[in-house]
Amino acid sequence: MGKIKKKLWFAGALCLGLLFSGMAFAQTEAQQEGRDRGQFSGDFQTNVRFYQRDSLRGAAGIPFYDYLLYGVDSWLTLNYRVAGFDMGIRFDMFHNSNLFNPTREASKQGIGRWYIAKSIGKLDLAAGYLYDQFGSGTTFRAYEARLLGVDQSVLGVKAAYHLTPNWTIRGFTGKLKNQFKLDDIELYRPILRGACIEGLVKLNTNAQIQPGISAVSRTLDTKTMESVAQEINSYKLEDRFEPKYSTYLASVYNTLLVKNISWYVEGAFKTEDVVRDLTGKLFNPNRGYVLYSTATYSKKGFGLVLQGKYTSKFDFRIAPSEIQNAGLVHFLPSLTRLNTYRLTSRYNAATQLLGEVALQGDITYTPKKGVTFSLNVSDIFDPDNSDQLFRELYADVSLKPKDKKWKLNTGLQMVDYNQARFEQKGDFVNTLTPFAEWVYKFDRKKSIKAELSYMLTKRNYRLFGQEDPHPDKLQDLGDFAWALIEFDIAPHWSFTVANMWNVDNDIHYPTVGVFYTLKVTRLSVIYAKQPAGIVCTGGVCRFEPAFSGMRLDISTSF
Repeated sequence: MGKIKKKLWFAGALCLGLLFSGMAFAQTEAQQEGRDRGQFSGDFQTNVRFYQRDSLRGAAGIPFYDYLLYGVDSWLTLNYRVAGFDMGIRFDMFHNSNLFNPTREASKQGIGRWYIAKSIGKLDLAAGYLYDQFGSGTTFRAYEARLLGVDQSVLGVKAAYHLTPNWTIRGFTGKLKNQFKLDDIELYRPILRGACIEGLVKLNTNAQIQPGISAVSRTLDTKTMESVAQEINSYKLEDRFEPKYSTYLASVYNTLLVKNISWYVEGAFKTEDVVRDLTGKLFNPNRGYVLYSTATYSKKGFGLVLQGKYTSKFDFRIAPSEIQNAGLVHFLPSLTRLNTYRLTSRYNAATQLLGEVALQGDITYTPKKGVTFSLNVSDIFDPDNSDQLFRELYADVSLKPKDKKWKLNTGLQMVDYNQARFEQKGDFVNTLTPFAEWVYKFDRKKSIKAELSYMLTKRNYRLFGQEDPHPDKLQDLGDFAWALIEFDIAPHWSFTVANMWNVDNDIHYPTVGVFYTLKVTRLSVIYAKQPAGIVCTGGVCRFEPAFSGMRLDISTSF
């Protein structure tokens, strides 16, 4: 542990030294030659949680409510650009954090990221903790999603060469950051490397293509391989296999643009790998596949999006021991609607890396100004046994009459959610959720918003006449009702009062919030109680335990 901390602080000190030395050198050079003197930028974010034990609502039995009572996550980023150099450093601090494990605290701090980049003619060079992706991210995506506890950066080097103004080849090598290690910030041992070439070809004045090819490989280190082999040797003889050190991925992708039509298609292949099945047992699929496509069409008053994805055994991690969001090298999007209302967003579909067929269609129609209809349908099932995983039907209408001070959005959502697959508990949840949002503007600065919705469970039994085999058993927590009132005083203040009512168990989850915004700085104080659930962003999900207490969030940029 001591060696790790020394390495981290040495890296941070080295980066700071390079940062400020580069600043001094570049500024002196710029002053001498009358060139750009450089520019600072950065951002700061801190999220503070005060936990209040509430056993009735499930906020108990874990350290946060039993004795810690407090937690904070903070990030401070500094960037500097001068004389063709880009450099930056980010300090991360997590005290009693639940970002990485919702039931166990993590306390660590240090240099979460540093990087230095330089462009020399047609060549771009970078070193440090790097973010990048190939294509849509099917073979490789290094990115950050703070609220999910994800920081899939690669500590290494990257180079890009612009062959022509329209064609670029780039590659990298390095080690993936182990953000989920609870006692300190560390790196995974296996080596990761990859390259891609992307370009643009104009077919005529109205059409062009943007093709690309990528390749990525991962090589296990000796210690990781020994751990994998030890686990495999504990299995029955018929379940044992010989793991390979290296795994390779390749993809081909292209975007076709013709007037108001866009079509993206990507196919990816993965060689033999060691992964975990749905029960957590290691196995070695000899190959994996992904085929992903999205097509869009738009014209005045009308928009259409069609998407499809086929996935087969395409779980690619830096080490076979990792599960859930830890150690993922790539990213496969979830083909479901991004819902924003409290009850319509309660059930989400996490991407199934071992296998899924996903389809989605979205239509937006505006027959006249002030009236918009939206329809979204998504369907996800298991290709091996055709089991239904997720289905959603969503429709709404937005009204904003001319010369009126109000606007209304109302609609209906139906969801079929395989809770046994996504949460390893329960069975199916079938919901019907009508909702409405009404906004009224008193004047240029003051407005009020109201939301109402009701989530009915056991939809097929209660509305469609199917026989209920378990009439005395709830689906998940049963029905919910939601009501919210928000009062805004532009440009600074916003006040919110809301309540989420678990009807079947007669439990209320109130929320009271105050928000203050000054230019790019935002401060919020919220007292809330909320039930446990799954929180997702683009198919990347994490379990969020029941919450009871106060949240203080501050964010700014400069």
